[in-house]
Amino acid sequence: MRKLIKTSMLLLLTGIMVLLTPLTVLADSSSNYTFGSGAVVYRKAPIAYEVEKVYHARDFEGMDDLSELAGMFVTEDSVFVSTAGAVLVLDYDFNVRHILSDYTDLNGNAAKINGPDGIFVTDDGLIYICEPAQEHILVFDSNYQLIESFGKPEGLDLDNRYQPKRIVVDSLDRMYVIATGVYDGILEINSDNKFQRYFGTTTVSISVMEIFFRAIASEAQLSRQALILPTEYTSMTINDKGFLYTTIQTLGVEDPVRLLNVNGDNIMPENWEGDSPEGDTSYATQGNYAGPSTLSYIDCNEYGMYMILDSKQNRIFTYDSASNMLFVFGGRGDKDGCFLNPVSIRWMGGESNRVIIADRLAHSITVMKPTNYANAIFEAVRLEAEGDRVAAVPYWQQALAMNNNCNVAKDALGRELYWEGDYKGSQELLGEILRNDYYSKAFEKTREGLIRTYAPAAVAILAVLIVALMFLRRRRRLKKGGYNADE
Repeated sequence: MRKLIKTSMLLLLTGIMVLLTPLTVLADSSSNYTFGSGAVVYRKAPIAYEVEKVYHARDFEGMDDLSELAGMFVTEDSVFVSTAGAVLVLDYDFNVRHILSDYTDLNGNAAKINGPDGIFVTDDGLIYICEPAQEHILVFDSNYQLIESFGKPEGLDLDNRYQPKRIVVDSLDRMYVIATGVYDGILEINSDNKFQRYFGTTTVSISVMEIFFRAIASEAQLSRQALILPTEYTSMTINDKGFLYTTIQTLGVEDPVRLLNVNGDNIMPENWEGDSPEGDTSYATQGNYAGPSTLSYIDCNEYGMYMILDSKQNRIFTYDSASNMLFVFGGRGDKDGCFLNPVSIRWMGGESNRVIIADRLAHSITVMKPTNYANAIFEAVRLEAEGDRVAAVPYWQQALAMNNNCNVAKDALGRELYWEGDYKGSQELLGEILRNDYYSKAFEKTREGLIRTYAPAAVAILAVLIVALMFLRRRRRLKKGGYNADE
């Protein structure tokens, strides 16, 4: 009996520990899954992207190698790629248009591109290239002639070297720069290279226990503690409204993916479950690594969709403008669709929705194309962004037919059924994904419909029952009174 009790207690404790363990996903070498509803639930999904072609240096005439791949940029007809000593300019068929390596500096001396990183190309064809080790930003015209060299901005007070790593330029020629070792935010610099302000300044949360420790700790103890620094941005891109999509790499920071308006405020919406985009919150692999994601790069398209790169697991997460996660692809490894060290991702223009990924360790550029599953989602999101929800319905239905775990499709279809007046059908779909707000609305409408349908009959039946009851009571009194009279 005692042995049975011990065994039962052991099983009970084991069950409790399992329930309390954070939910994780065991990731294989590639990642094709989606998020469920409620708690963090990972569900299988069809392949969203497949490899079209992988390019190496030998595929580009005039290139010896693709070492030190870094930033990329895509225009309406060209692809710009930073590599060790050059910026490679390609057309959409990945033919070499130009290799920007040697140039003449502003003093008329011969110079070479050296360790380029972030690239930005304006609508006027101006090419901005960050060279962190050289502590400047080079600006070339559309003929690849140097016209500006911006060093440390005037008015910027730094204790360390100025190392610009990422850059975007808005319609007013203001430069927004992420610099290595700058923790106060993104640098906003005007066209005359004068520092204006720190943009999108972040804050750090400190626990109560840490505040208490720092209040009682000696100077020696404090000196051994890690510095509490504001977070450092890792990448950014700009949309047609001049808003910046950004990522922050620091672990544990709130809102690691942000959409900054012109005031530097984060306006990234939460999805209908109240969650902000952040990639994986937790996962496990065969190497026993536990999440969350480390976000290192971001790019967006004209319909508000954006992709973020997780440099820990080499996964790419795709979201819509409402922060709904659409799908995941990529992964760690050297097989097709996986990466060794991806450092940059870019959406290519046009309707193909192709994506290019620069893999520094593999010395390669991978072109990936969407599958029918991803194309159905893209088309649905595009139509909804253009205001045509009805036209988006068949594409959401296609996506749902290919993946019954596609919650974003169930959400869109469930809400559309609600607006069309099919409240029962809406409840069925929205109940599956626990979308309580619209489910409650649909339930209320269903209840109102039931009331309108059955209320008249119910009232009539109630009236008949009341009349019948009154008649029986009257008859009983009459009967009783008549009997007394006879006596």
